[in-house]
Amino acid sequence: MIKFKDLTPELMKEMCITIGSYASIGDNASIGRDASIGDNASIGGNASIGRGASIGGNASIGPYASIGDNASIGRGASIGPYASIGRGASIGPYASIGGNASIGRGASIGRGASIGRDASIGDNASIGGNASIGRGASIGRGASIGPYAKLKKGLITISGTQHTVSIYDPASRLLKIGCELHNIDHWLKNYAEIGVYNDYPPGIIEEYKRYIDLFAVTYP
Repeated sequence: MIKFKDLTPELMKEMCITIGSYASIGDNASIGRDASIGDNASIGGNASIGRGASIGGNASIGPYASIGDNASIGRGASIGPYASIGRGASIGPYASIGGNASIGRGASIGRGASIGRDASIGDNASIGGNASIGRGASIGRGASIGPYAKLKKGLITISGTQHTVSIYDPASRLLKIGCELHNIDHWLKNYAEIGVYNDYPPGIIEEYKRYIDLFAVTYP
Protein backbone atom coordinates (compact mmCIF):
# COMPACT_ATOMS: atom_id res chain seq x y z
CA MET A 1 0.00 0.00 0.00
CA ILE A 2 1.36 3.39 -0.96
CA LYS A 3 0.09 6.95 -0.69
CA PHE A 4 -0.95 8.27 -4.08
CA LYS A 5 1.15 11.39 -3.60
CA ASP A 6 4.25 9.15 -3.37
CA LEU A 7 3.36 7.12 -6.45
CA THR A 8 5.78 7.81 -9.29
CA PRO A 9 5.37 6.39 -12.80
CA GLU A 10 8.21 3.98 -12.02
CA LEU A 11 6.51 2.74 -8.85
CA MET A 12 3.18 2.38 -10.67
CA LYS A 13 4.87 0.11 -13.18
CA GLU A 14 6.72 -1.84 -10.49
CA MET A 15 3.57 -2.29 -8.40
CA CYS A 16 1.35 -3.02 -11.44
CA ILE A 17 -1.04 -0.21 -10.51
CA THR A 18 -3.18 1.18 -13.32
CA ILE A 19 -5.06 4.47 -13.17
CA GLY A 20 -7.42 5.40 -16.00
CA SER A 21 -7.81 8.63 -17.88
CA TYR A 22 -9.28 11.58 -15.96
CA ALA A 23 -9.46 9.60 -12.71
CA SER A 24 -9.39 11.79 -9.60
CA ILE A 25 -7.43 10.71 -6.50
CA GLY A 26 -7.89 12.64 -3.25
CA ASP A 27 -5.29 13.76 -0.74
CA ASN A 28 -3.68 10.98 1.31
CA ALA A 29 -5.54 8.20 -0.53
CA SER A 30 -3.67 4.88 -0.51
CA ILE A 31 -3.47 2.31 -3.31
CA GLY A 32 -2.32 -1.31 -3.07
CA ARG A 33 -0.24 -3.36 -5.47
CA ASP A 34 -2.05 -4.69 -8.57
CA ALA A 35 -5.00 -2.35 -8.04
CA SER A 36 -6.76 -0.77 -11.01
CA ILE A 37 -8.80 2.43 -11.14
CA GLY A 38 -10.99 3.06 -14.19
CA ASP A 39 -11.48 6.09 -16.36
CA ASN A 40 -13.20 9.05 -14.68
CA ALA A 41 -13.33 7.26 -11.32
CA SER A 42 -13.15 9.38 -8.19
CA ILE A 43 -11.27 8.34 -5.04
CA GLY A 44 -11.87 10.52 -1.98
CA GLY A 45 -9.28 11.83 0.40
CA ASN A 46 -7.82 9.30 2.86
CA ALA A 47 -9.60 6.43 1.11
CA SER A 48 -7.83 3.08 0.94
CA ILE A 49 -7.82 0.84 -2.16
CA GLY A 50 -6.59 -2.66 -1.35
CA ARG A 51 -4.21 -4.92 -3.18
CA GLY A 52 -5.69 -6.28 -6.39
CA ALA A 53 -8.87 -4.23 -5.99
CA SER A 54 -10.66 -3.05 -9.11
CA ILE A 55 -12.53 0.26 -9.31
CA GLY A 56 -14.72 0.61 -12.40
CA GLY A 57 -14.99 3.60 -14.66
CA ASN A 58 -17.03 6.52 -13.28
CA ALA A 59 -17.21 4.87 -9.86
CA SER A 60 -17.02 7.09 -6.79
CA ILE A 61 -15.23 6.14 -3.56
CA GLY A 62 -15.93 8.51 -0.67
CA PRO A 63 -13.43 9.99 1.78
CA TYR A 64 -12.02 7.55 4.35
CA ALA A 65 -13.74 4.59 2.64
CA SER A 66 -11.87 1.30 2.70
CA ILE A 67 -11.88 -1.11 -0.26
CA GLY A 68 -10.50 -4.54 0.66
CA ASP A 69 -7.97 -6.64 -1.20
CA ASN A 70 -9.30 -8.13 -4.45
CA ALA A 71 -12.65 -6.37 -4.05
CA SER A 72 -14.44 -5.29 -7.22
CA ILE A 73 -16.37 -2.04 -7.54
CA GLY A 74 -18.50 -1.89 -10.69
CA ARG A 75 -18.79 0.88 -13.21
CA GLY A 76 -20.71 3.88 -11.88
CA ALA A 77 -21.02 2.46 -8.38
CA SER A 78 -20.96 4.83 -5.41
CA ILE A 79 -19.25 4.04 -2.08
CA GLY A 80 -20.02 6.50 0.70
CA PRO A 81 -17.59 8.09 3.16
CA TYR A 82 -16.18 5.78 5.85
CA ALA A 83 -17.81 2.75 4.22
CA SER A 84 -15.93 -0.54 4.39
CA ILE A 85 -15.91 -3.09 1.56
CA GLY A 86 -14.51 -6.46 2.61
CA ARG A 87 -11.87 -8.56 0.95
CA GLY A 88 -13.09 -10.17 -2.28
CA ALA A 89 -16.48 -8.46 -2.14
CA SER A 90 -18.20 -7.52 -5.38
CA ILE A 91 -20.22 -4.32 -5.80
CA GLY A 92 -22.24 -4.32 -9.01
CA PRO A 93 -22.44 -1.52 -11.56
CA TYR A 94 -24.38 1.54 -10.41
CA ALA A 95 -24.91 0.11 -6.92
CA SER A 96 -24.89 2.57 -4.03
CA ILE A 97 -23.29 1.90 -0.63
CA GLY A 98 -24.13 4.46 2.07
CA GLY A 99 -21.72 6.19 4.37
CA ASN A 100 -20.31 4.10 7.22
CA ALA A 101 -21.92 0.94 5.80
CA SER A 102 -20.04 -2.34 6.11
CA ILE A 103 -19.94 -4.98 3.37
CA GLY A 104 -18.43 -8.30 4.50
CA ARG A 105 -15.78 -10.44 2.89
CA GLY A 106 -16.89 -12.19 -0.27
CA ALA A 107 -20.29 -10.50 -0.22
CA SER A 108 -22.01 -9.73 -3.51
CA ILE A 109 -24.11 -6.61 -4.11
CA GLY A 110 -26.07 -6.68 -7.37
CA ARG A 111 -26.35 -4.12 -10.12
CA GLY A 112 -28.25 -1.01 -9.04
CA ALA A 113 -28.76 -2.20 -5.46
CA SER A 114 -28.86 0.36 -2.66
CA ILE A 115 -27.34 -0.23 0.79
CA GLY A 116 -28.26 2.43 3.33
CA ARG A 117 -26.03 4.40 5.65
CA ASP A 118 -24.75 2.41 8.67
CA ALA A 119 -26.12 -0.85 7.23
CA SER A 120 -24.19 -4.09 7.68
CA ILE A 121 -23.98 -6.92 5.14
CA GLY A 122 -22.36 -10.12 6.43
CA ASP A 123 -19.56 -12.17 4.91
CA ASN A 124 -20.56 -14.05 1.75
CA ALA A 125 -24.06 -12.59 1.77
CA SER A 126 -25.74 -11.92 -1.57
CA ILE A 127 -27.96 -8.91 -2.33
CA GLY A 128 -29.82 -9.05 -5.64
CA GLY A 129 -29.95 -6.40 -8.32
CA ASN A 130 -31.98 -3.28 -7.51
CA ALA A 131 -32.64 -4.48 -3.97
CA SER A 132 -32.83 -1.82 -1.26
CA ILE A 133 -31.39 -2.35 2.23
CA GLY A 134 -32.36 0.49 4.56
CA ARG A 135 -30.30 2.63 6.86
CA GLY A 136 -28.92 0.69 9.82
CA ALA A 137 -30.32 -2.66 8.62
CA SER A 138 -28.27 -5.79 9.23
CA ILE A 139 -28.06 -8.81 6.92
CA GLY A 140 -26.35 -11.88 8.35
CA ARG A 141 -23.47 -13.98 7.11
CA GLY A 142 -24.32 -16.03 4.01
CA ALA A 143 -27.86 -14.60 3.69
CA SER A 144 -29.36 -14.26 0.23
CA ILE A 145 -31.73 -11.41 -0.65
CA GLY A 146 -33.44 -11.50 -4.03
CA PRO A 147 -33.70 -8.79 -6.68
CA TYR A 148 -35.90 -5.77 -5.93
CA ALA A 149 -36.33 -6.75 -2.26
CA LYS A 150 -36.75 -3.86 0.19
CA LEU A 151 -35.59 -4.23 3.79
CA LYS A 152 -35.73 -1.67 6.58
CA LYS A 153 -34.27 -1.51 10.06
CA GLY A 154 -36.52 -2.84 12.81
CA LEU A 155 -39.51 -4.93 11.72
CA ILE A 156 -38.37 -6.28 8.37
CA THR A 157 -40.57 -6.09 5.30
CA ILE A 158 -39.43 -7.64 2.02
CA SER A 159 -41.06 -6.87 -1.30
CA GLY A 160 -40.69 -10.17 -3.14
CA THR A 161 -41.36 -10.95 -6.77
CA GLN A 162 -45.06 -11.71 -6.22
CA HIS A 163 -45.94 -10.77 -2.63
CA THR A 164 -44.72 -8.77 0.34
CA VAL A 165 -43.20 -10.72 3.24
CA SER A 166 -43.55 -9.19 6.71
CA ILE A 167 -43.38 -10.17 10.35
CA TYR A 168 -46.93 -9.82 11.68
CA ASP A 169 -46.24 -10.42 15.37
CA PRO A 170 -42.63 -10.81 16.57
CA ALA A 171 -43.67 -12.34 19.89
CA SER A 172 -45.50 -15.25 18.29
CA ARG A 173 -43.24 -15.22 15.18
CA LEU A 174 -46.19 -14.88 12.84
CA LEU A 175 -45.02 -14.30 9.30
CA LYS A 176 -47.27 -13.08 6.51
CA ILE A 177 -46.61 -13.78 2.84
CA GLY A 178 -49.34 -12.46 0.59
CA CYS A 179 -52.60 -13.62 2.18
CA GLU A 180 -51.02 -16.52 4.09
CA LEU A 181 -50.28 -15.99 7.80
CA HIS A 182 -48.41 -18.69 9.73
CA ASN A 183 -45.84 -19.18 12.45
CA ILE A 184 -42.27 -19.23 11.11
CA ASP A 185 -41.82 -22.87 12.13
CA HIS A 186 -44.92 -23.77 10.13
CA TRP A 187 -43.51 -21.92 7.14
CA LEU A 188 -40.20 -23.74 7.41
CA LYS A 189 -41.93 -27.11 7.43
CA ASN A 190 -44.64 -26.44 4.84
CA TYR A 191 -43.37 -23.65 2.56
CA ALA A 192 -43.26 -25.87 -0.53
CA GLU A 193 -46.84 -27.14 -0.13
CA ILE A 194 -48.12 -23.61 0.54
CA GLY A 195 -46.29 -22.36 -2.53
CA VAL A 196 -47.75 -25.05 -4.76
CA TYR A 197 -51.24 -24.38 -3.35
CA ASN A 198 -50.81 -20.71 -4.30
CA ASP A 199 -49.56 -21.61 -7.80
CA TYR A 200 -46.02 -20.36 -7.25
CA PRO A 201 -43.51 -21.68 -9.80
CA PRO A 202 -40.52 -23.55 -8.32
CA GLY A 203 -38.14 -20.62 -8.66
CA ILE A 204 -40.47 -18.29 -6.73
CA ILE A 205 -40.97 -20.94 -4.02
CA GLU A 206 -37.21 -21.08 -3.52
CA GLU A 207 -37.01 -17.28 -3.47
CA TYR A 208 -39.54 -17.12 -0.64
CA LYS A 209 -37.80 -19.96 1.19
CA ARG A 210 -34.72 -17.70 1.39
CA TYR A 211 -36.85 -14.96 2.90
CA ILE A 212 -38.36 -17.39 5.43
CA ASP A 213 -34.86 -18.52 6.41
CA LEU A 214 -33.85 -14.90 6.92
CA PHE A 215 -36.83 -14.24 9.21
CA ALA A 216 -36.11 -17.47 11.11
CA VAL A 217 -32.61 -16.20 11.91
CA THR A 218 -33.80 -12.67 12.68
CA TYR A 219 -36.64 -13.83 14.98
CA PRO A 220 -35.34 -17.05 16.60
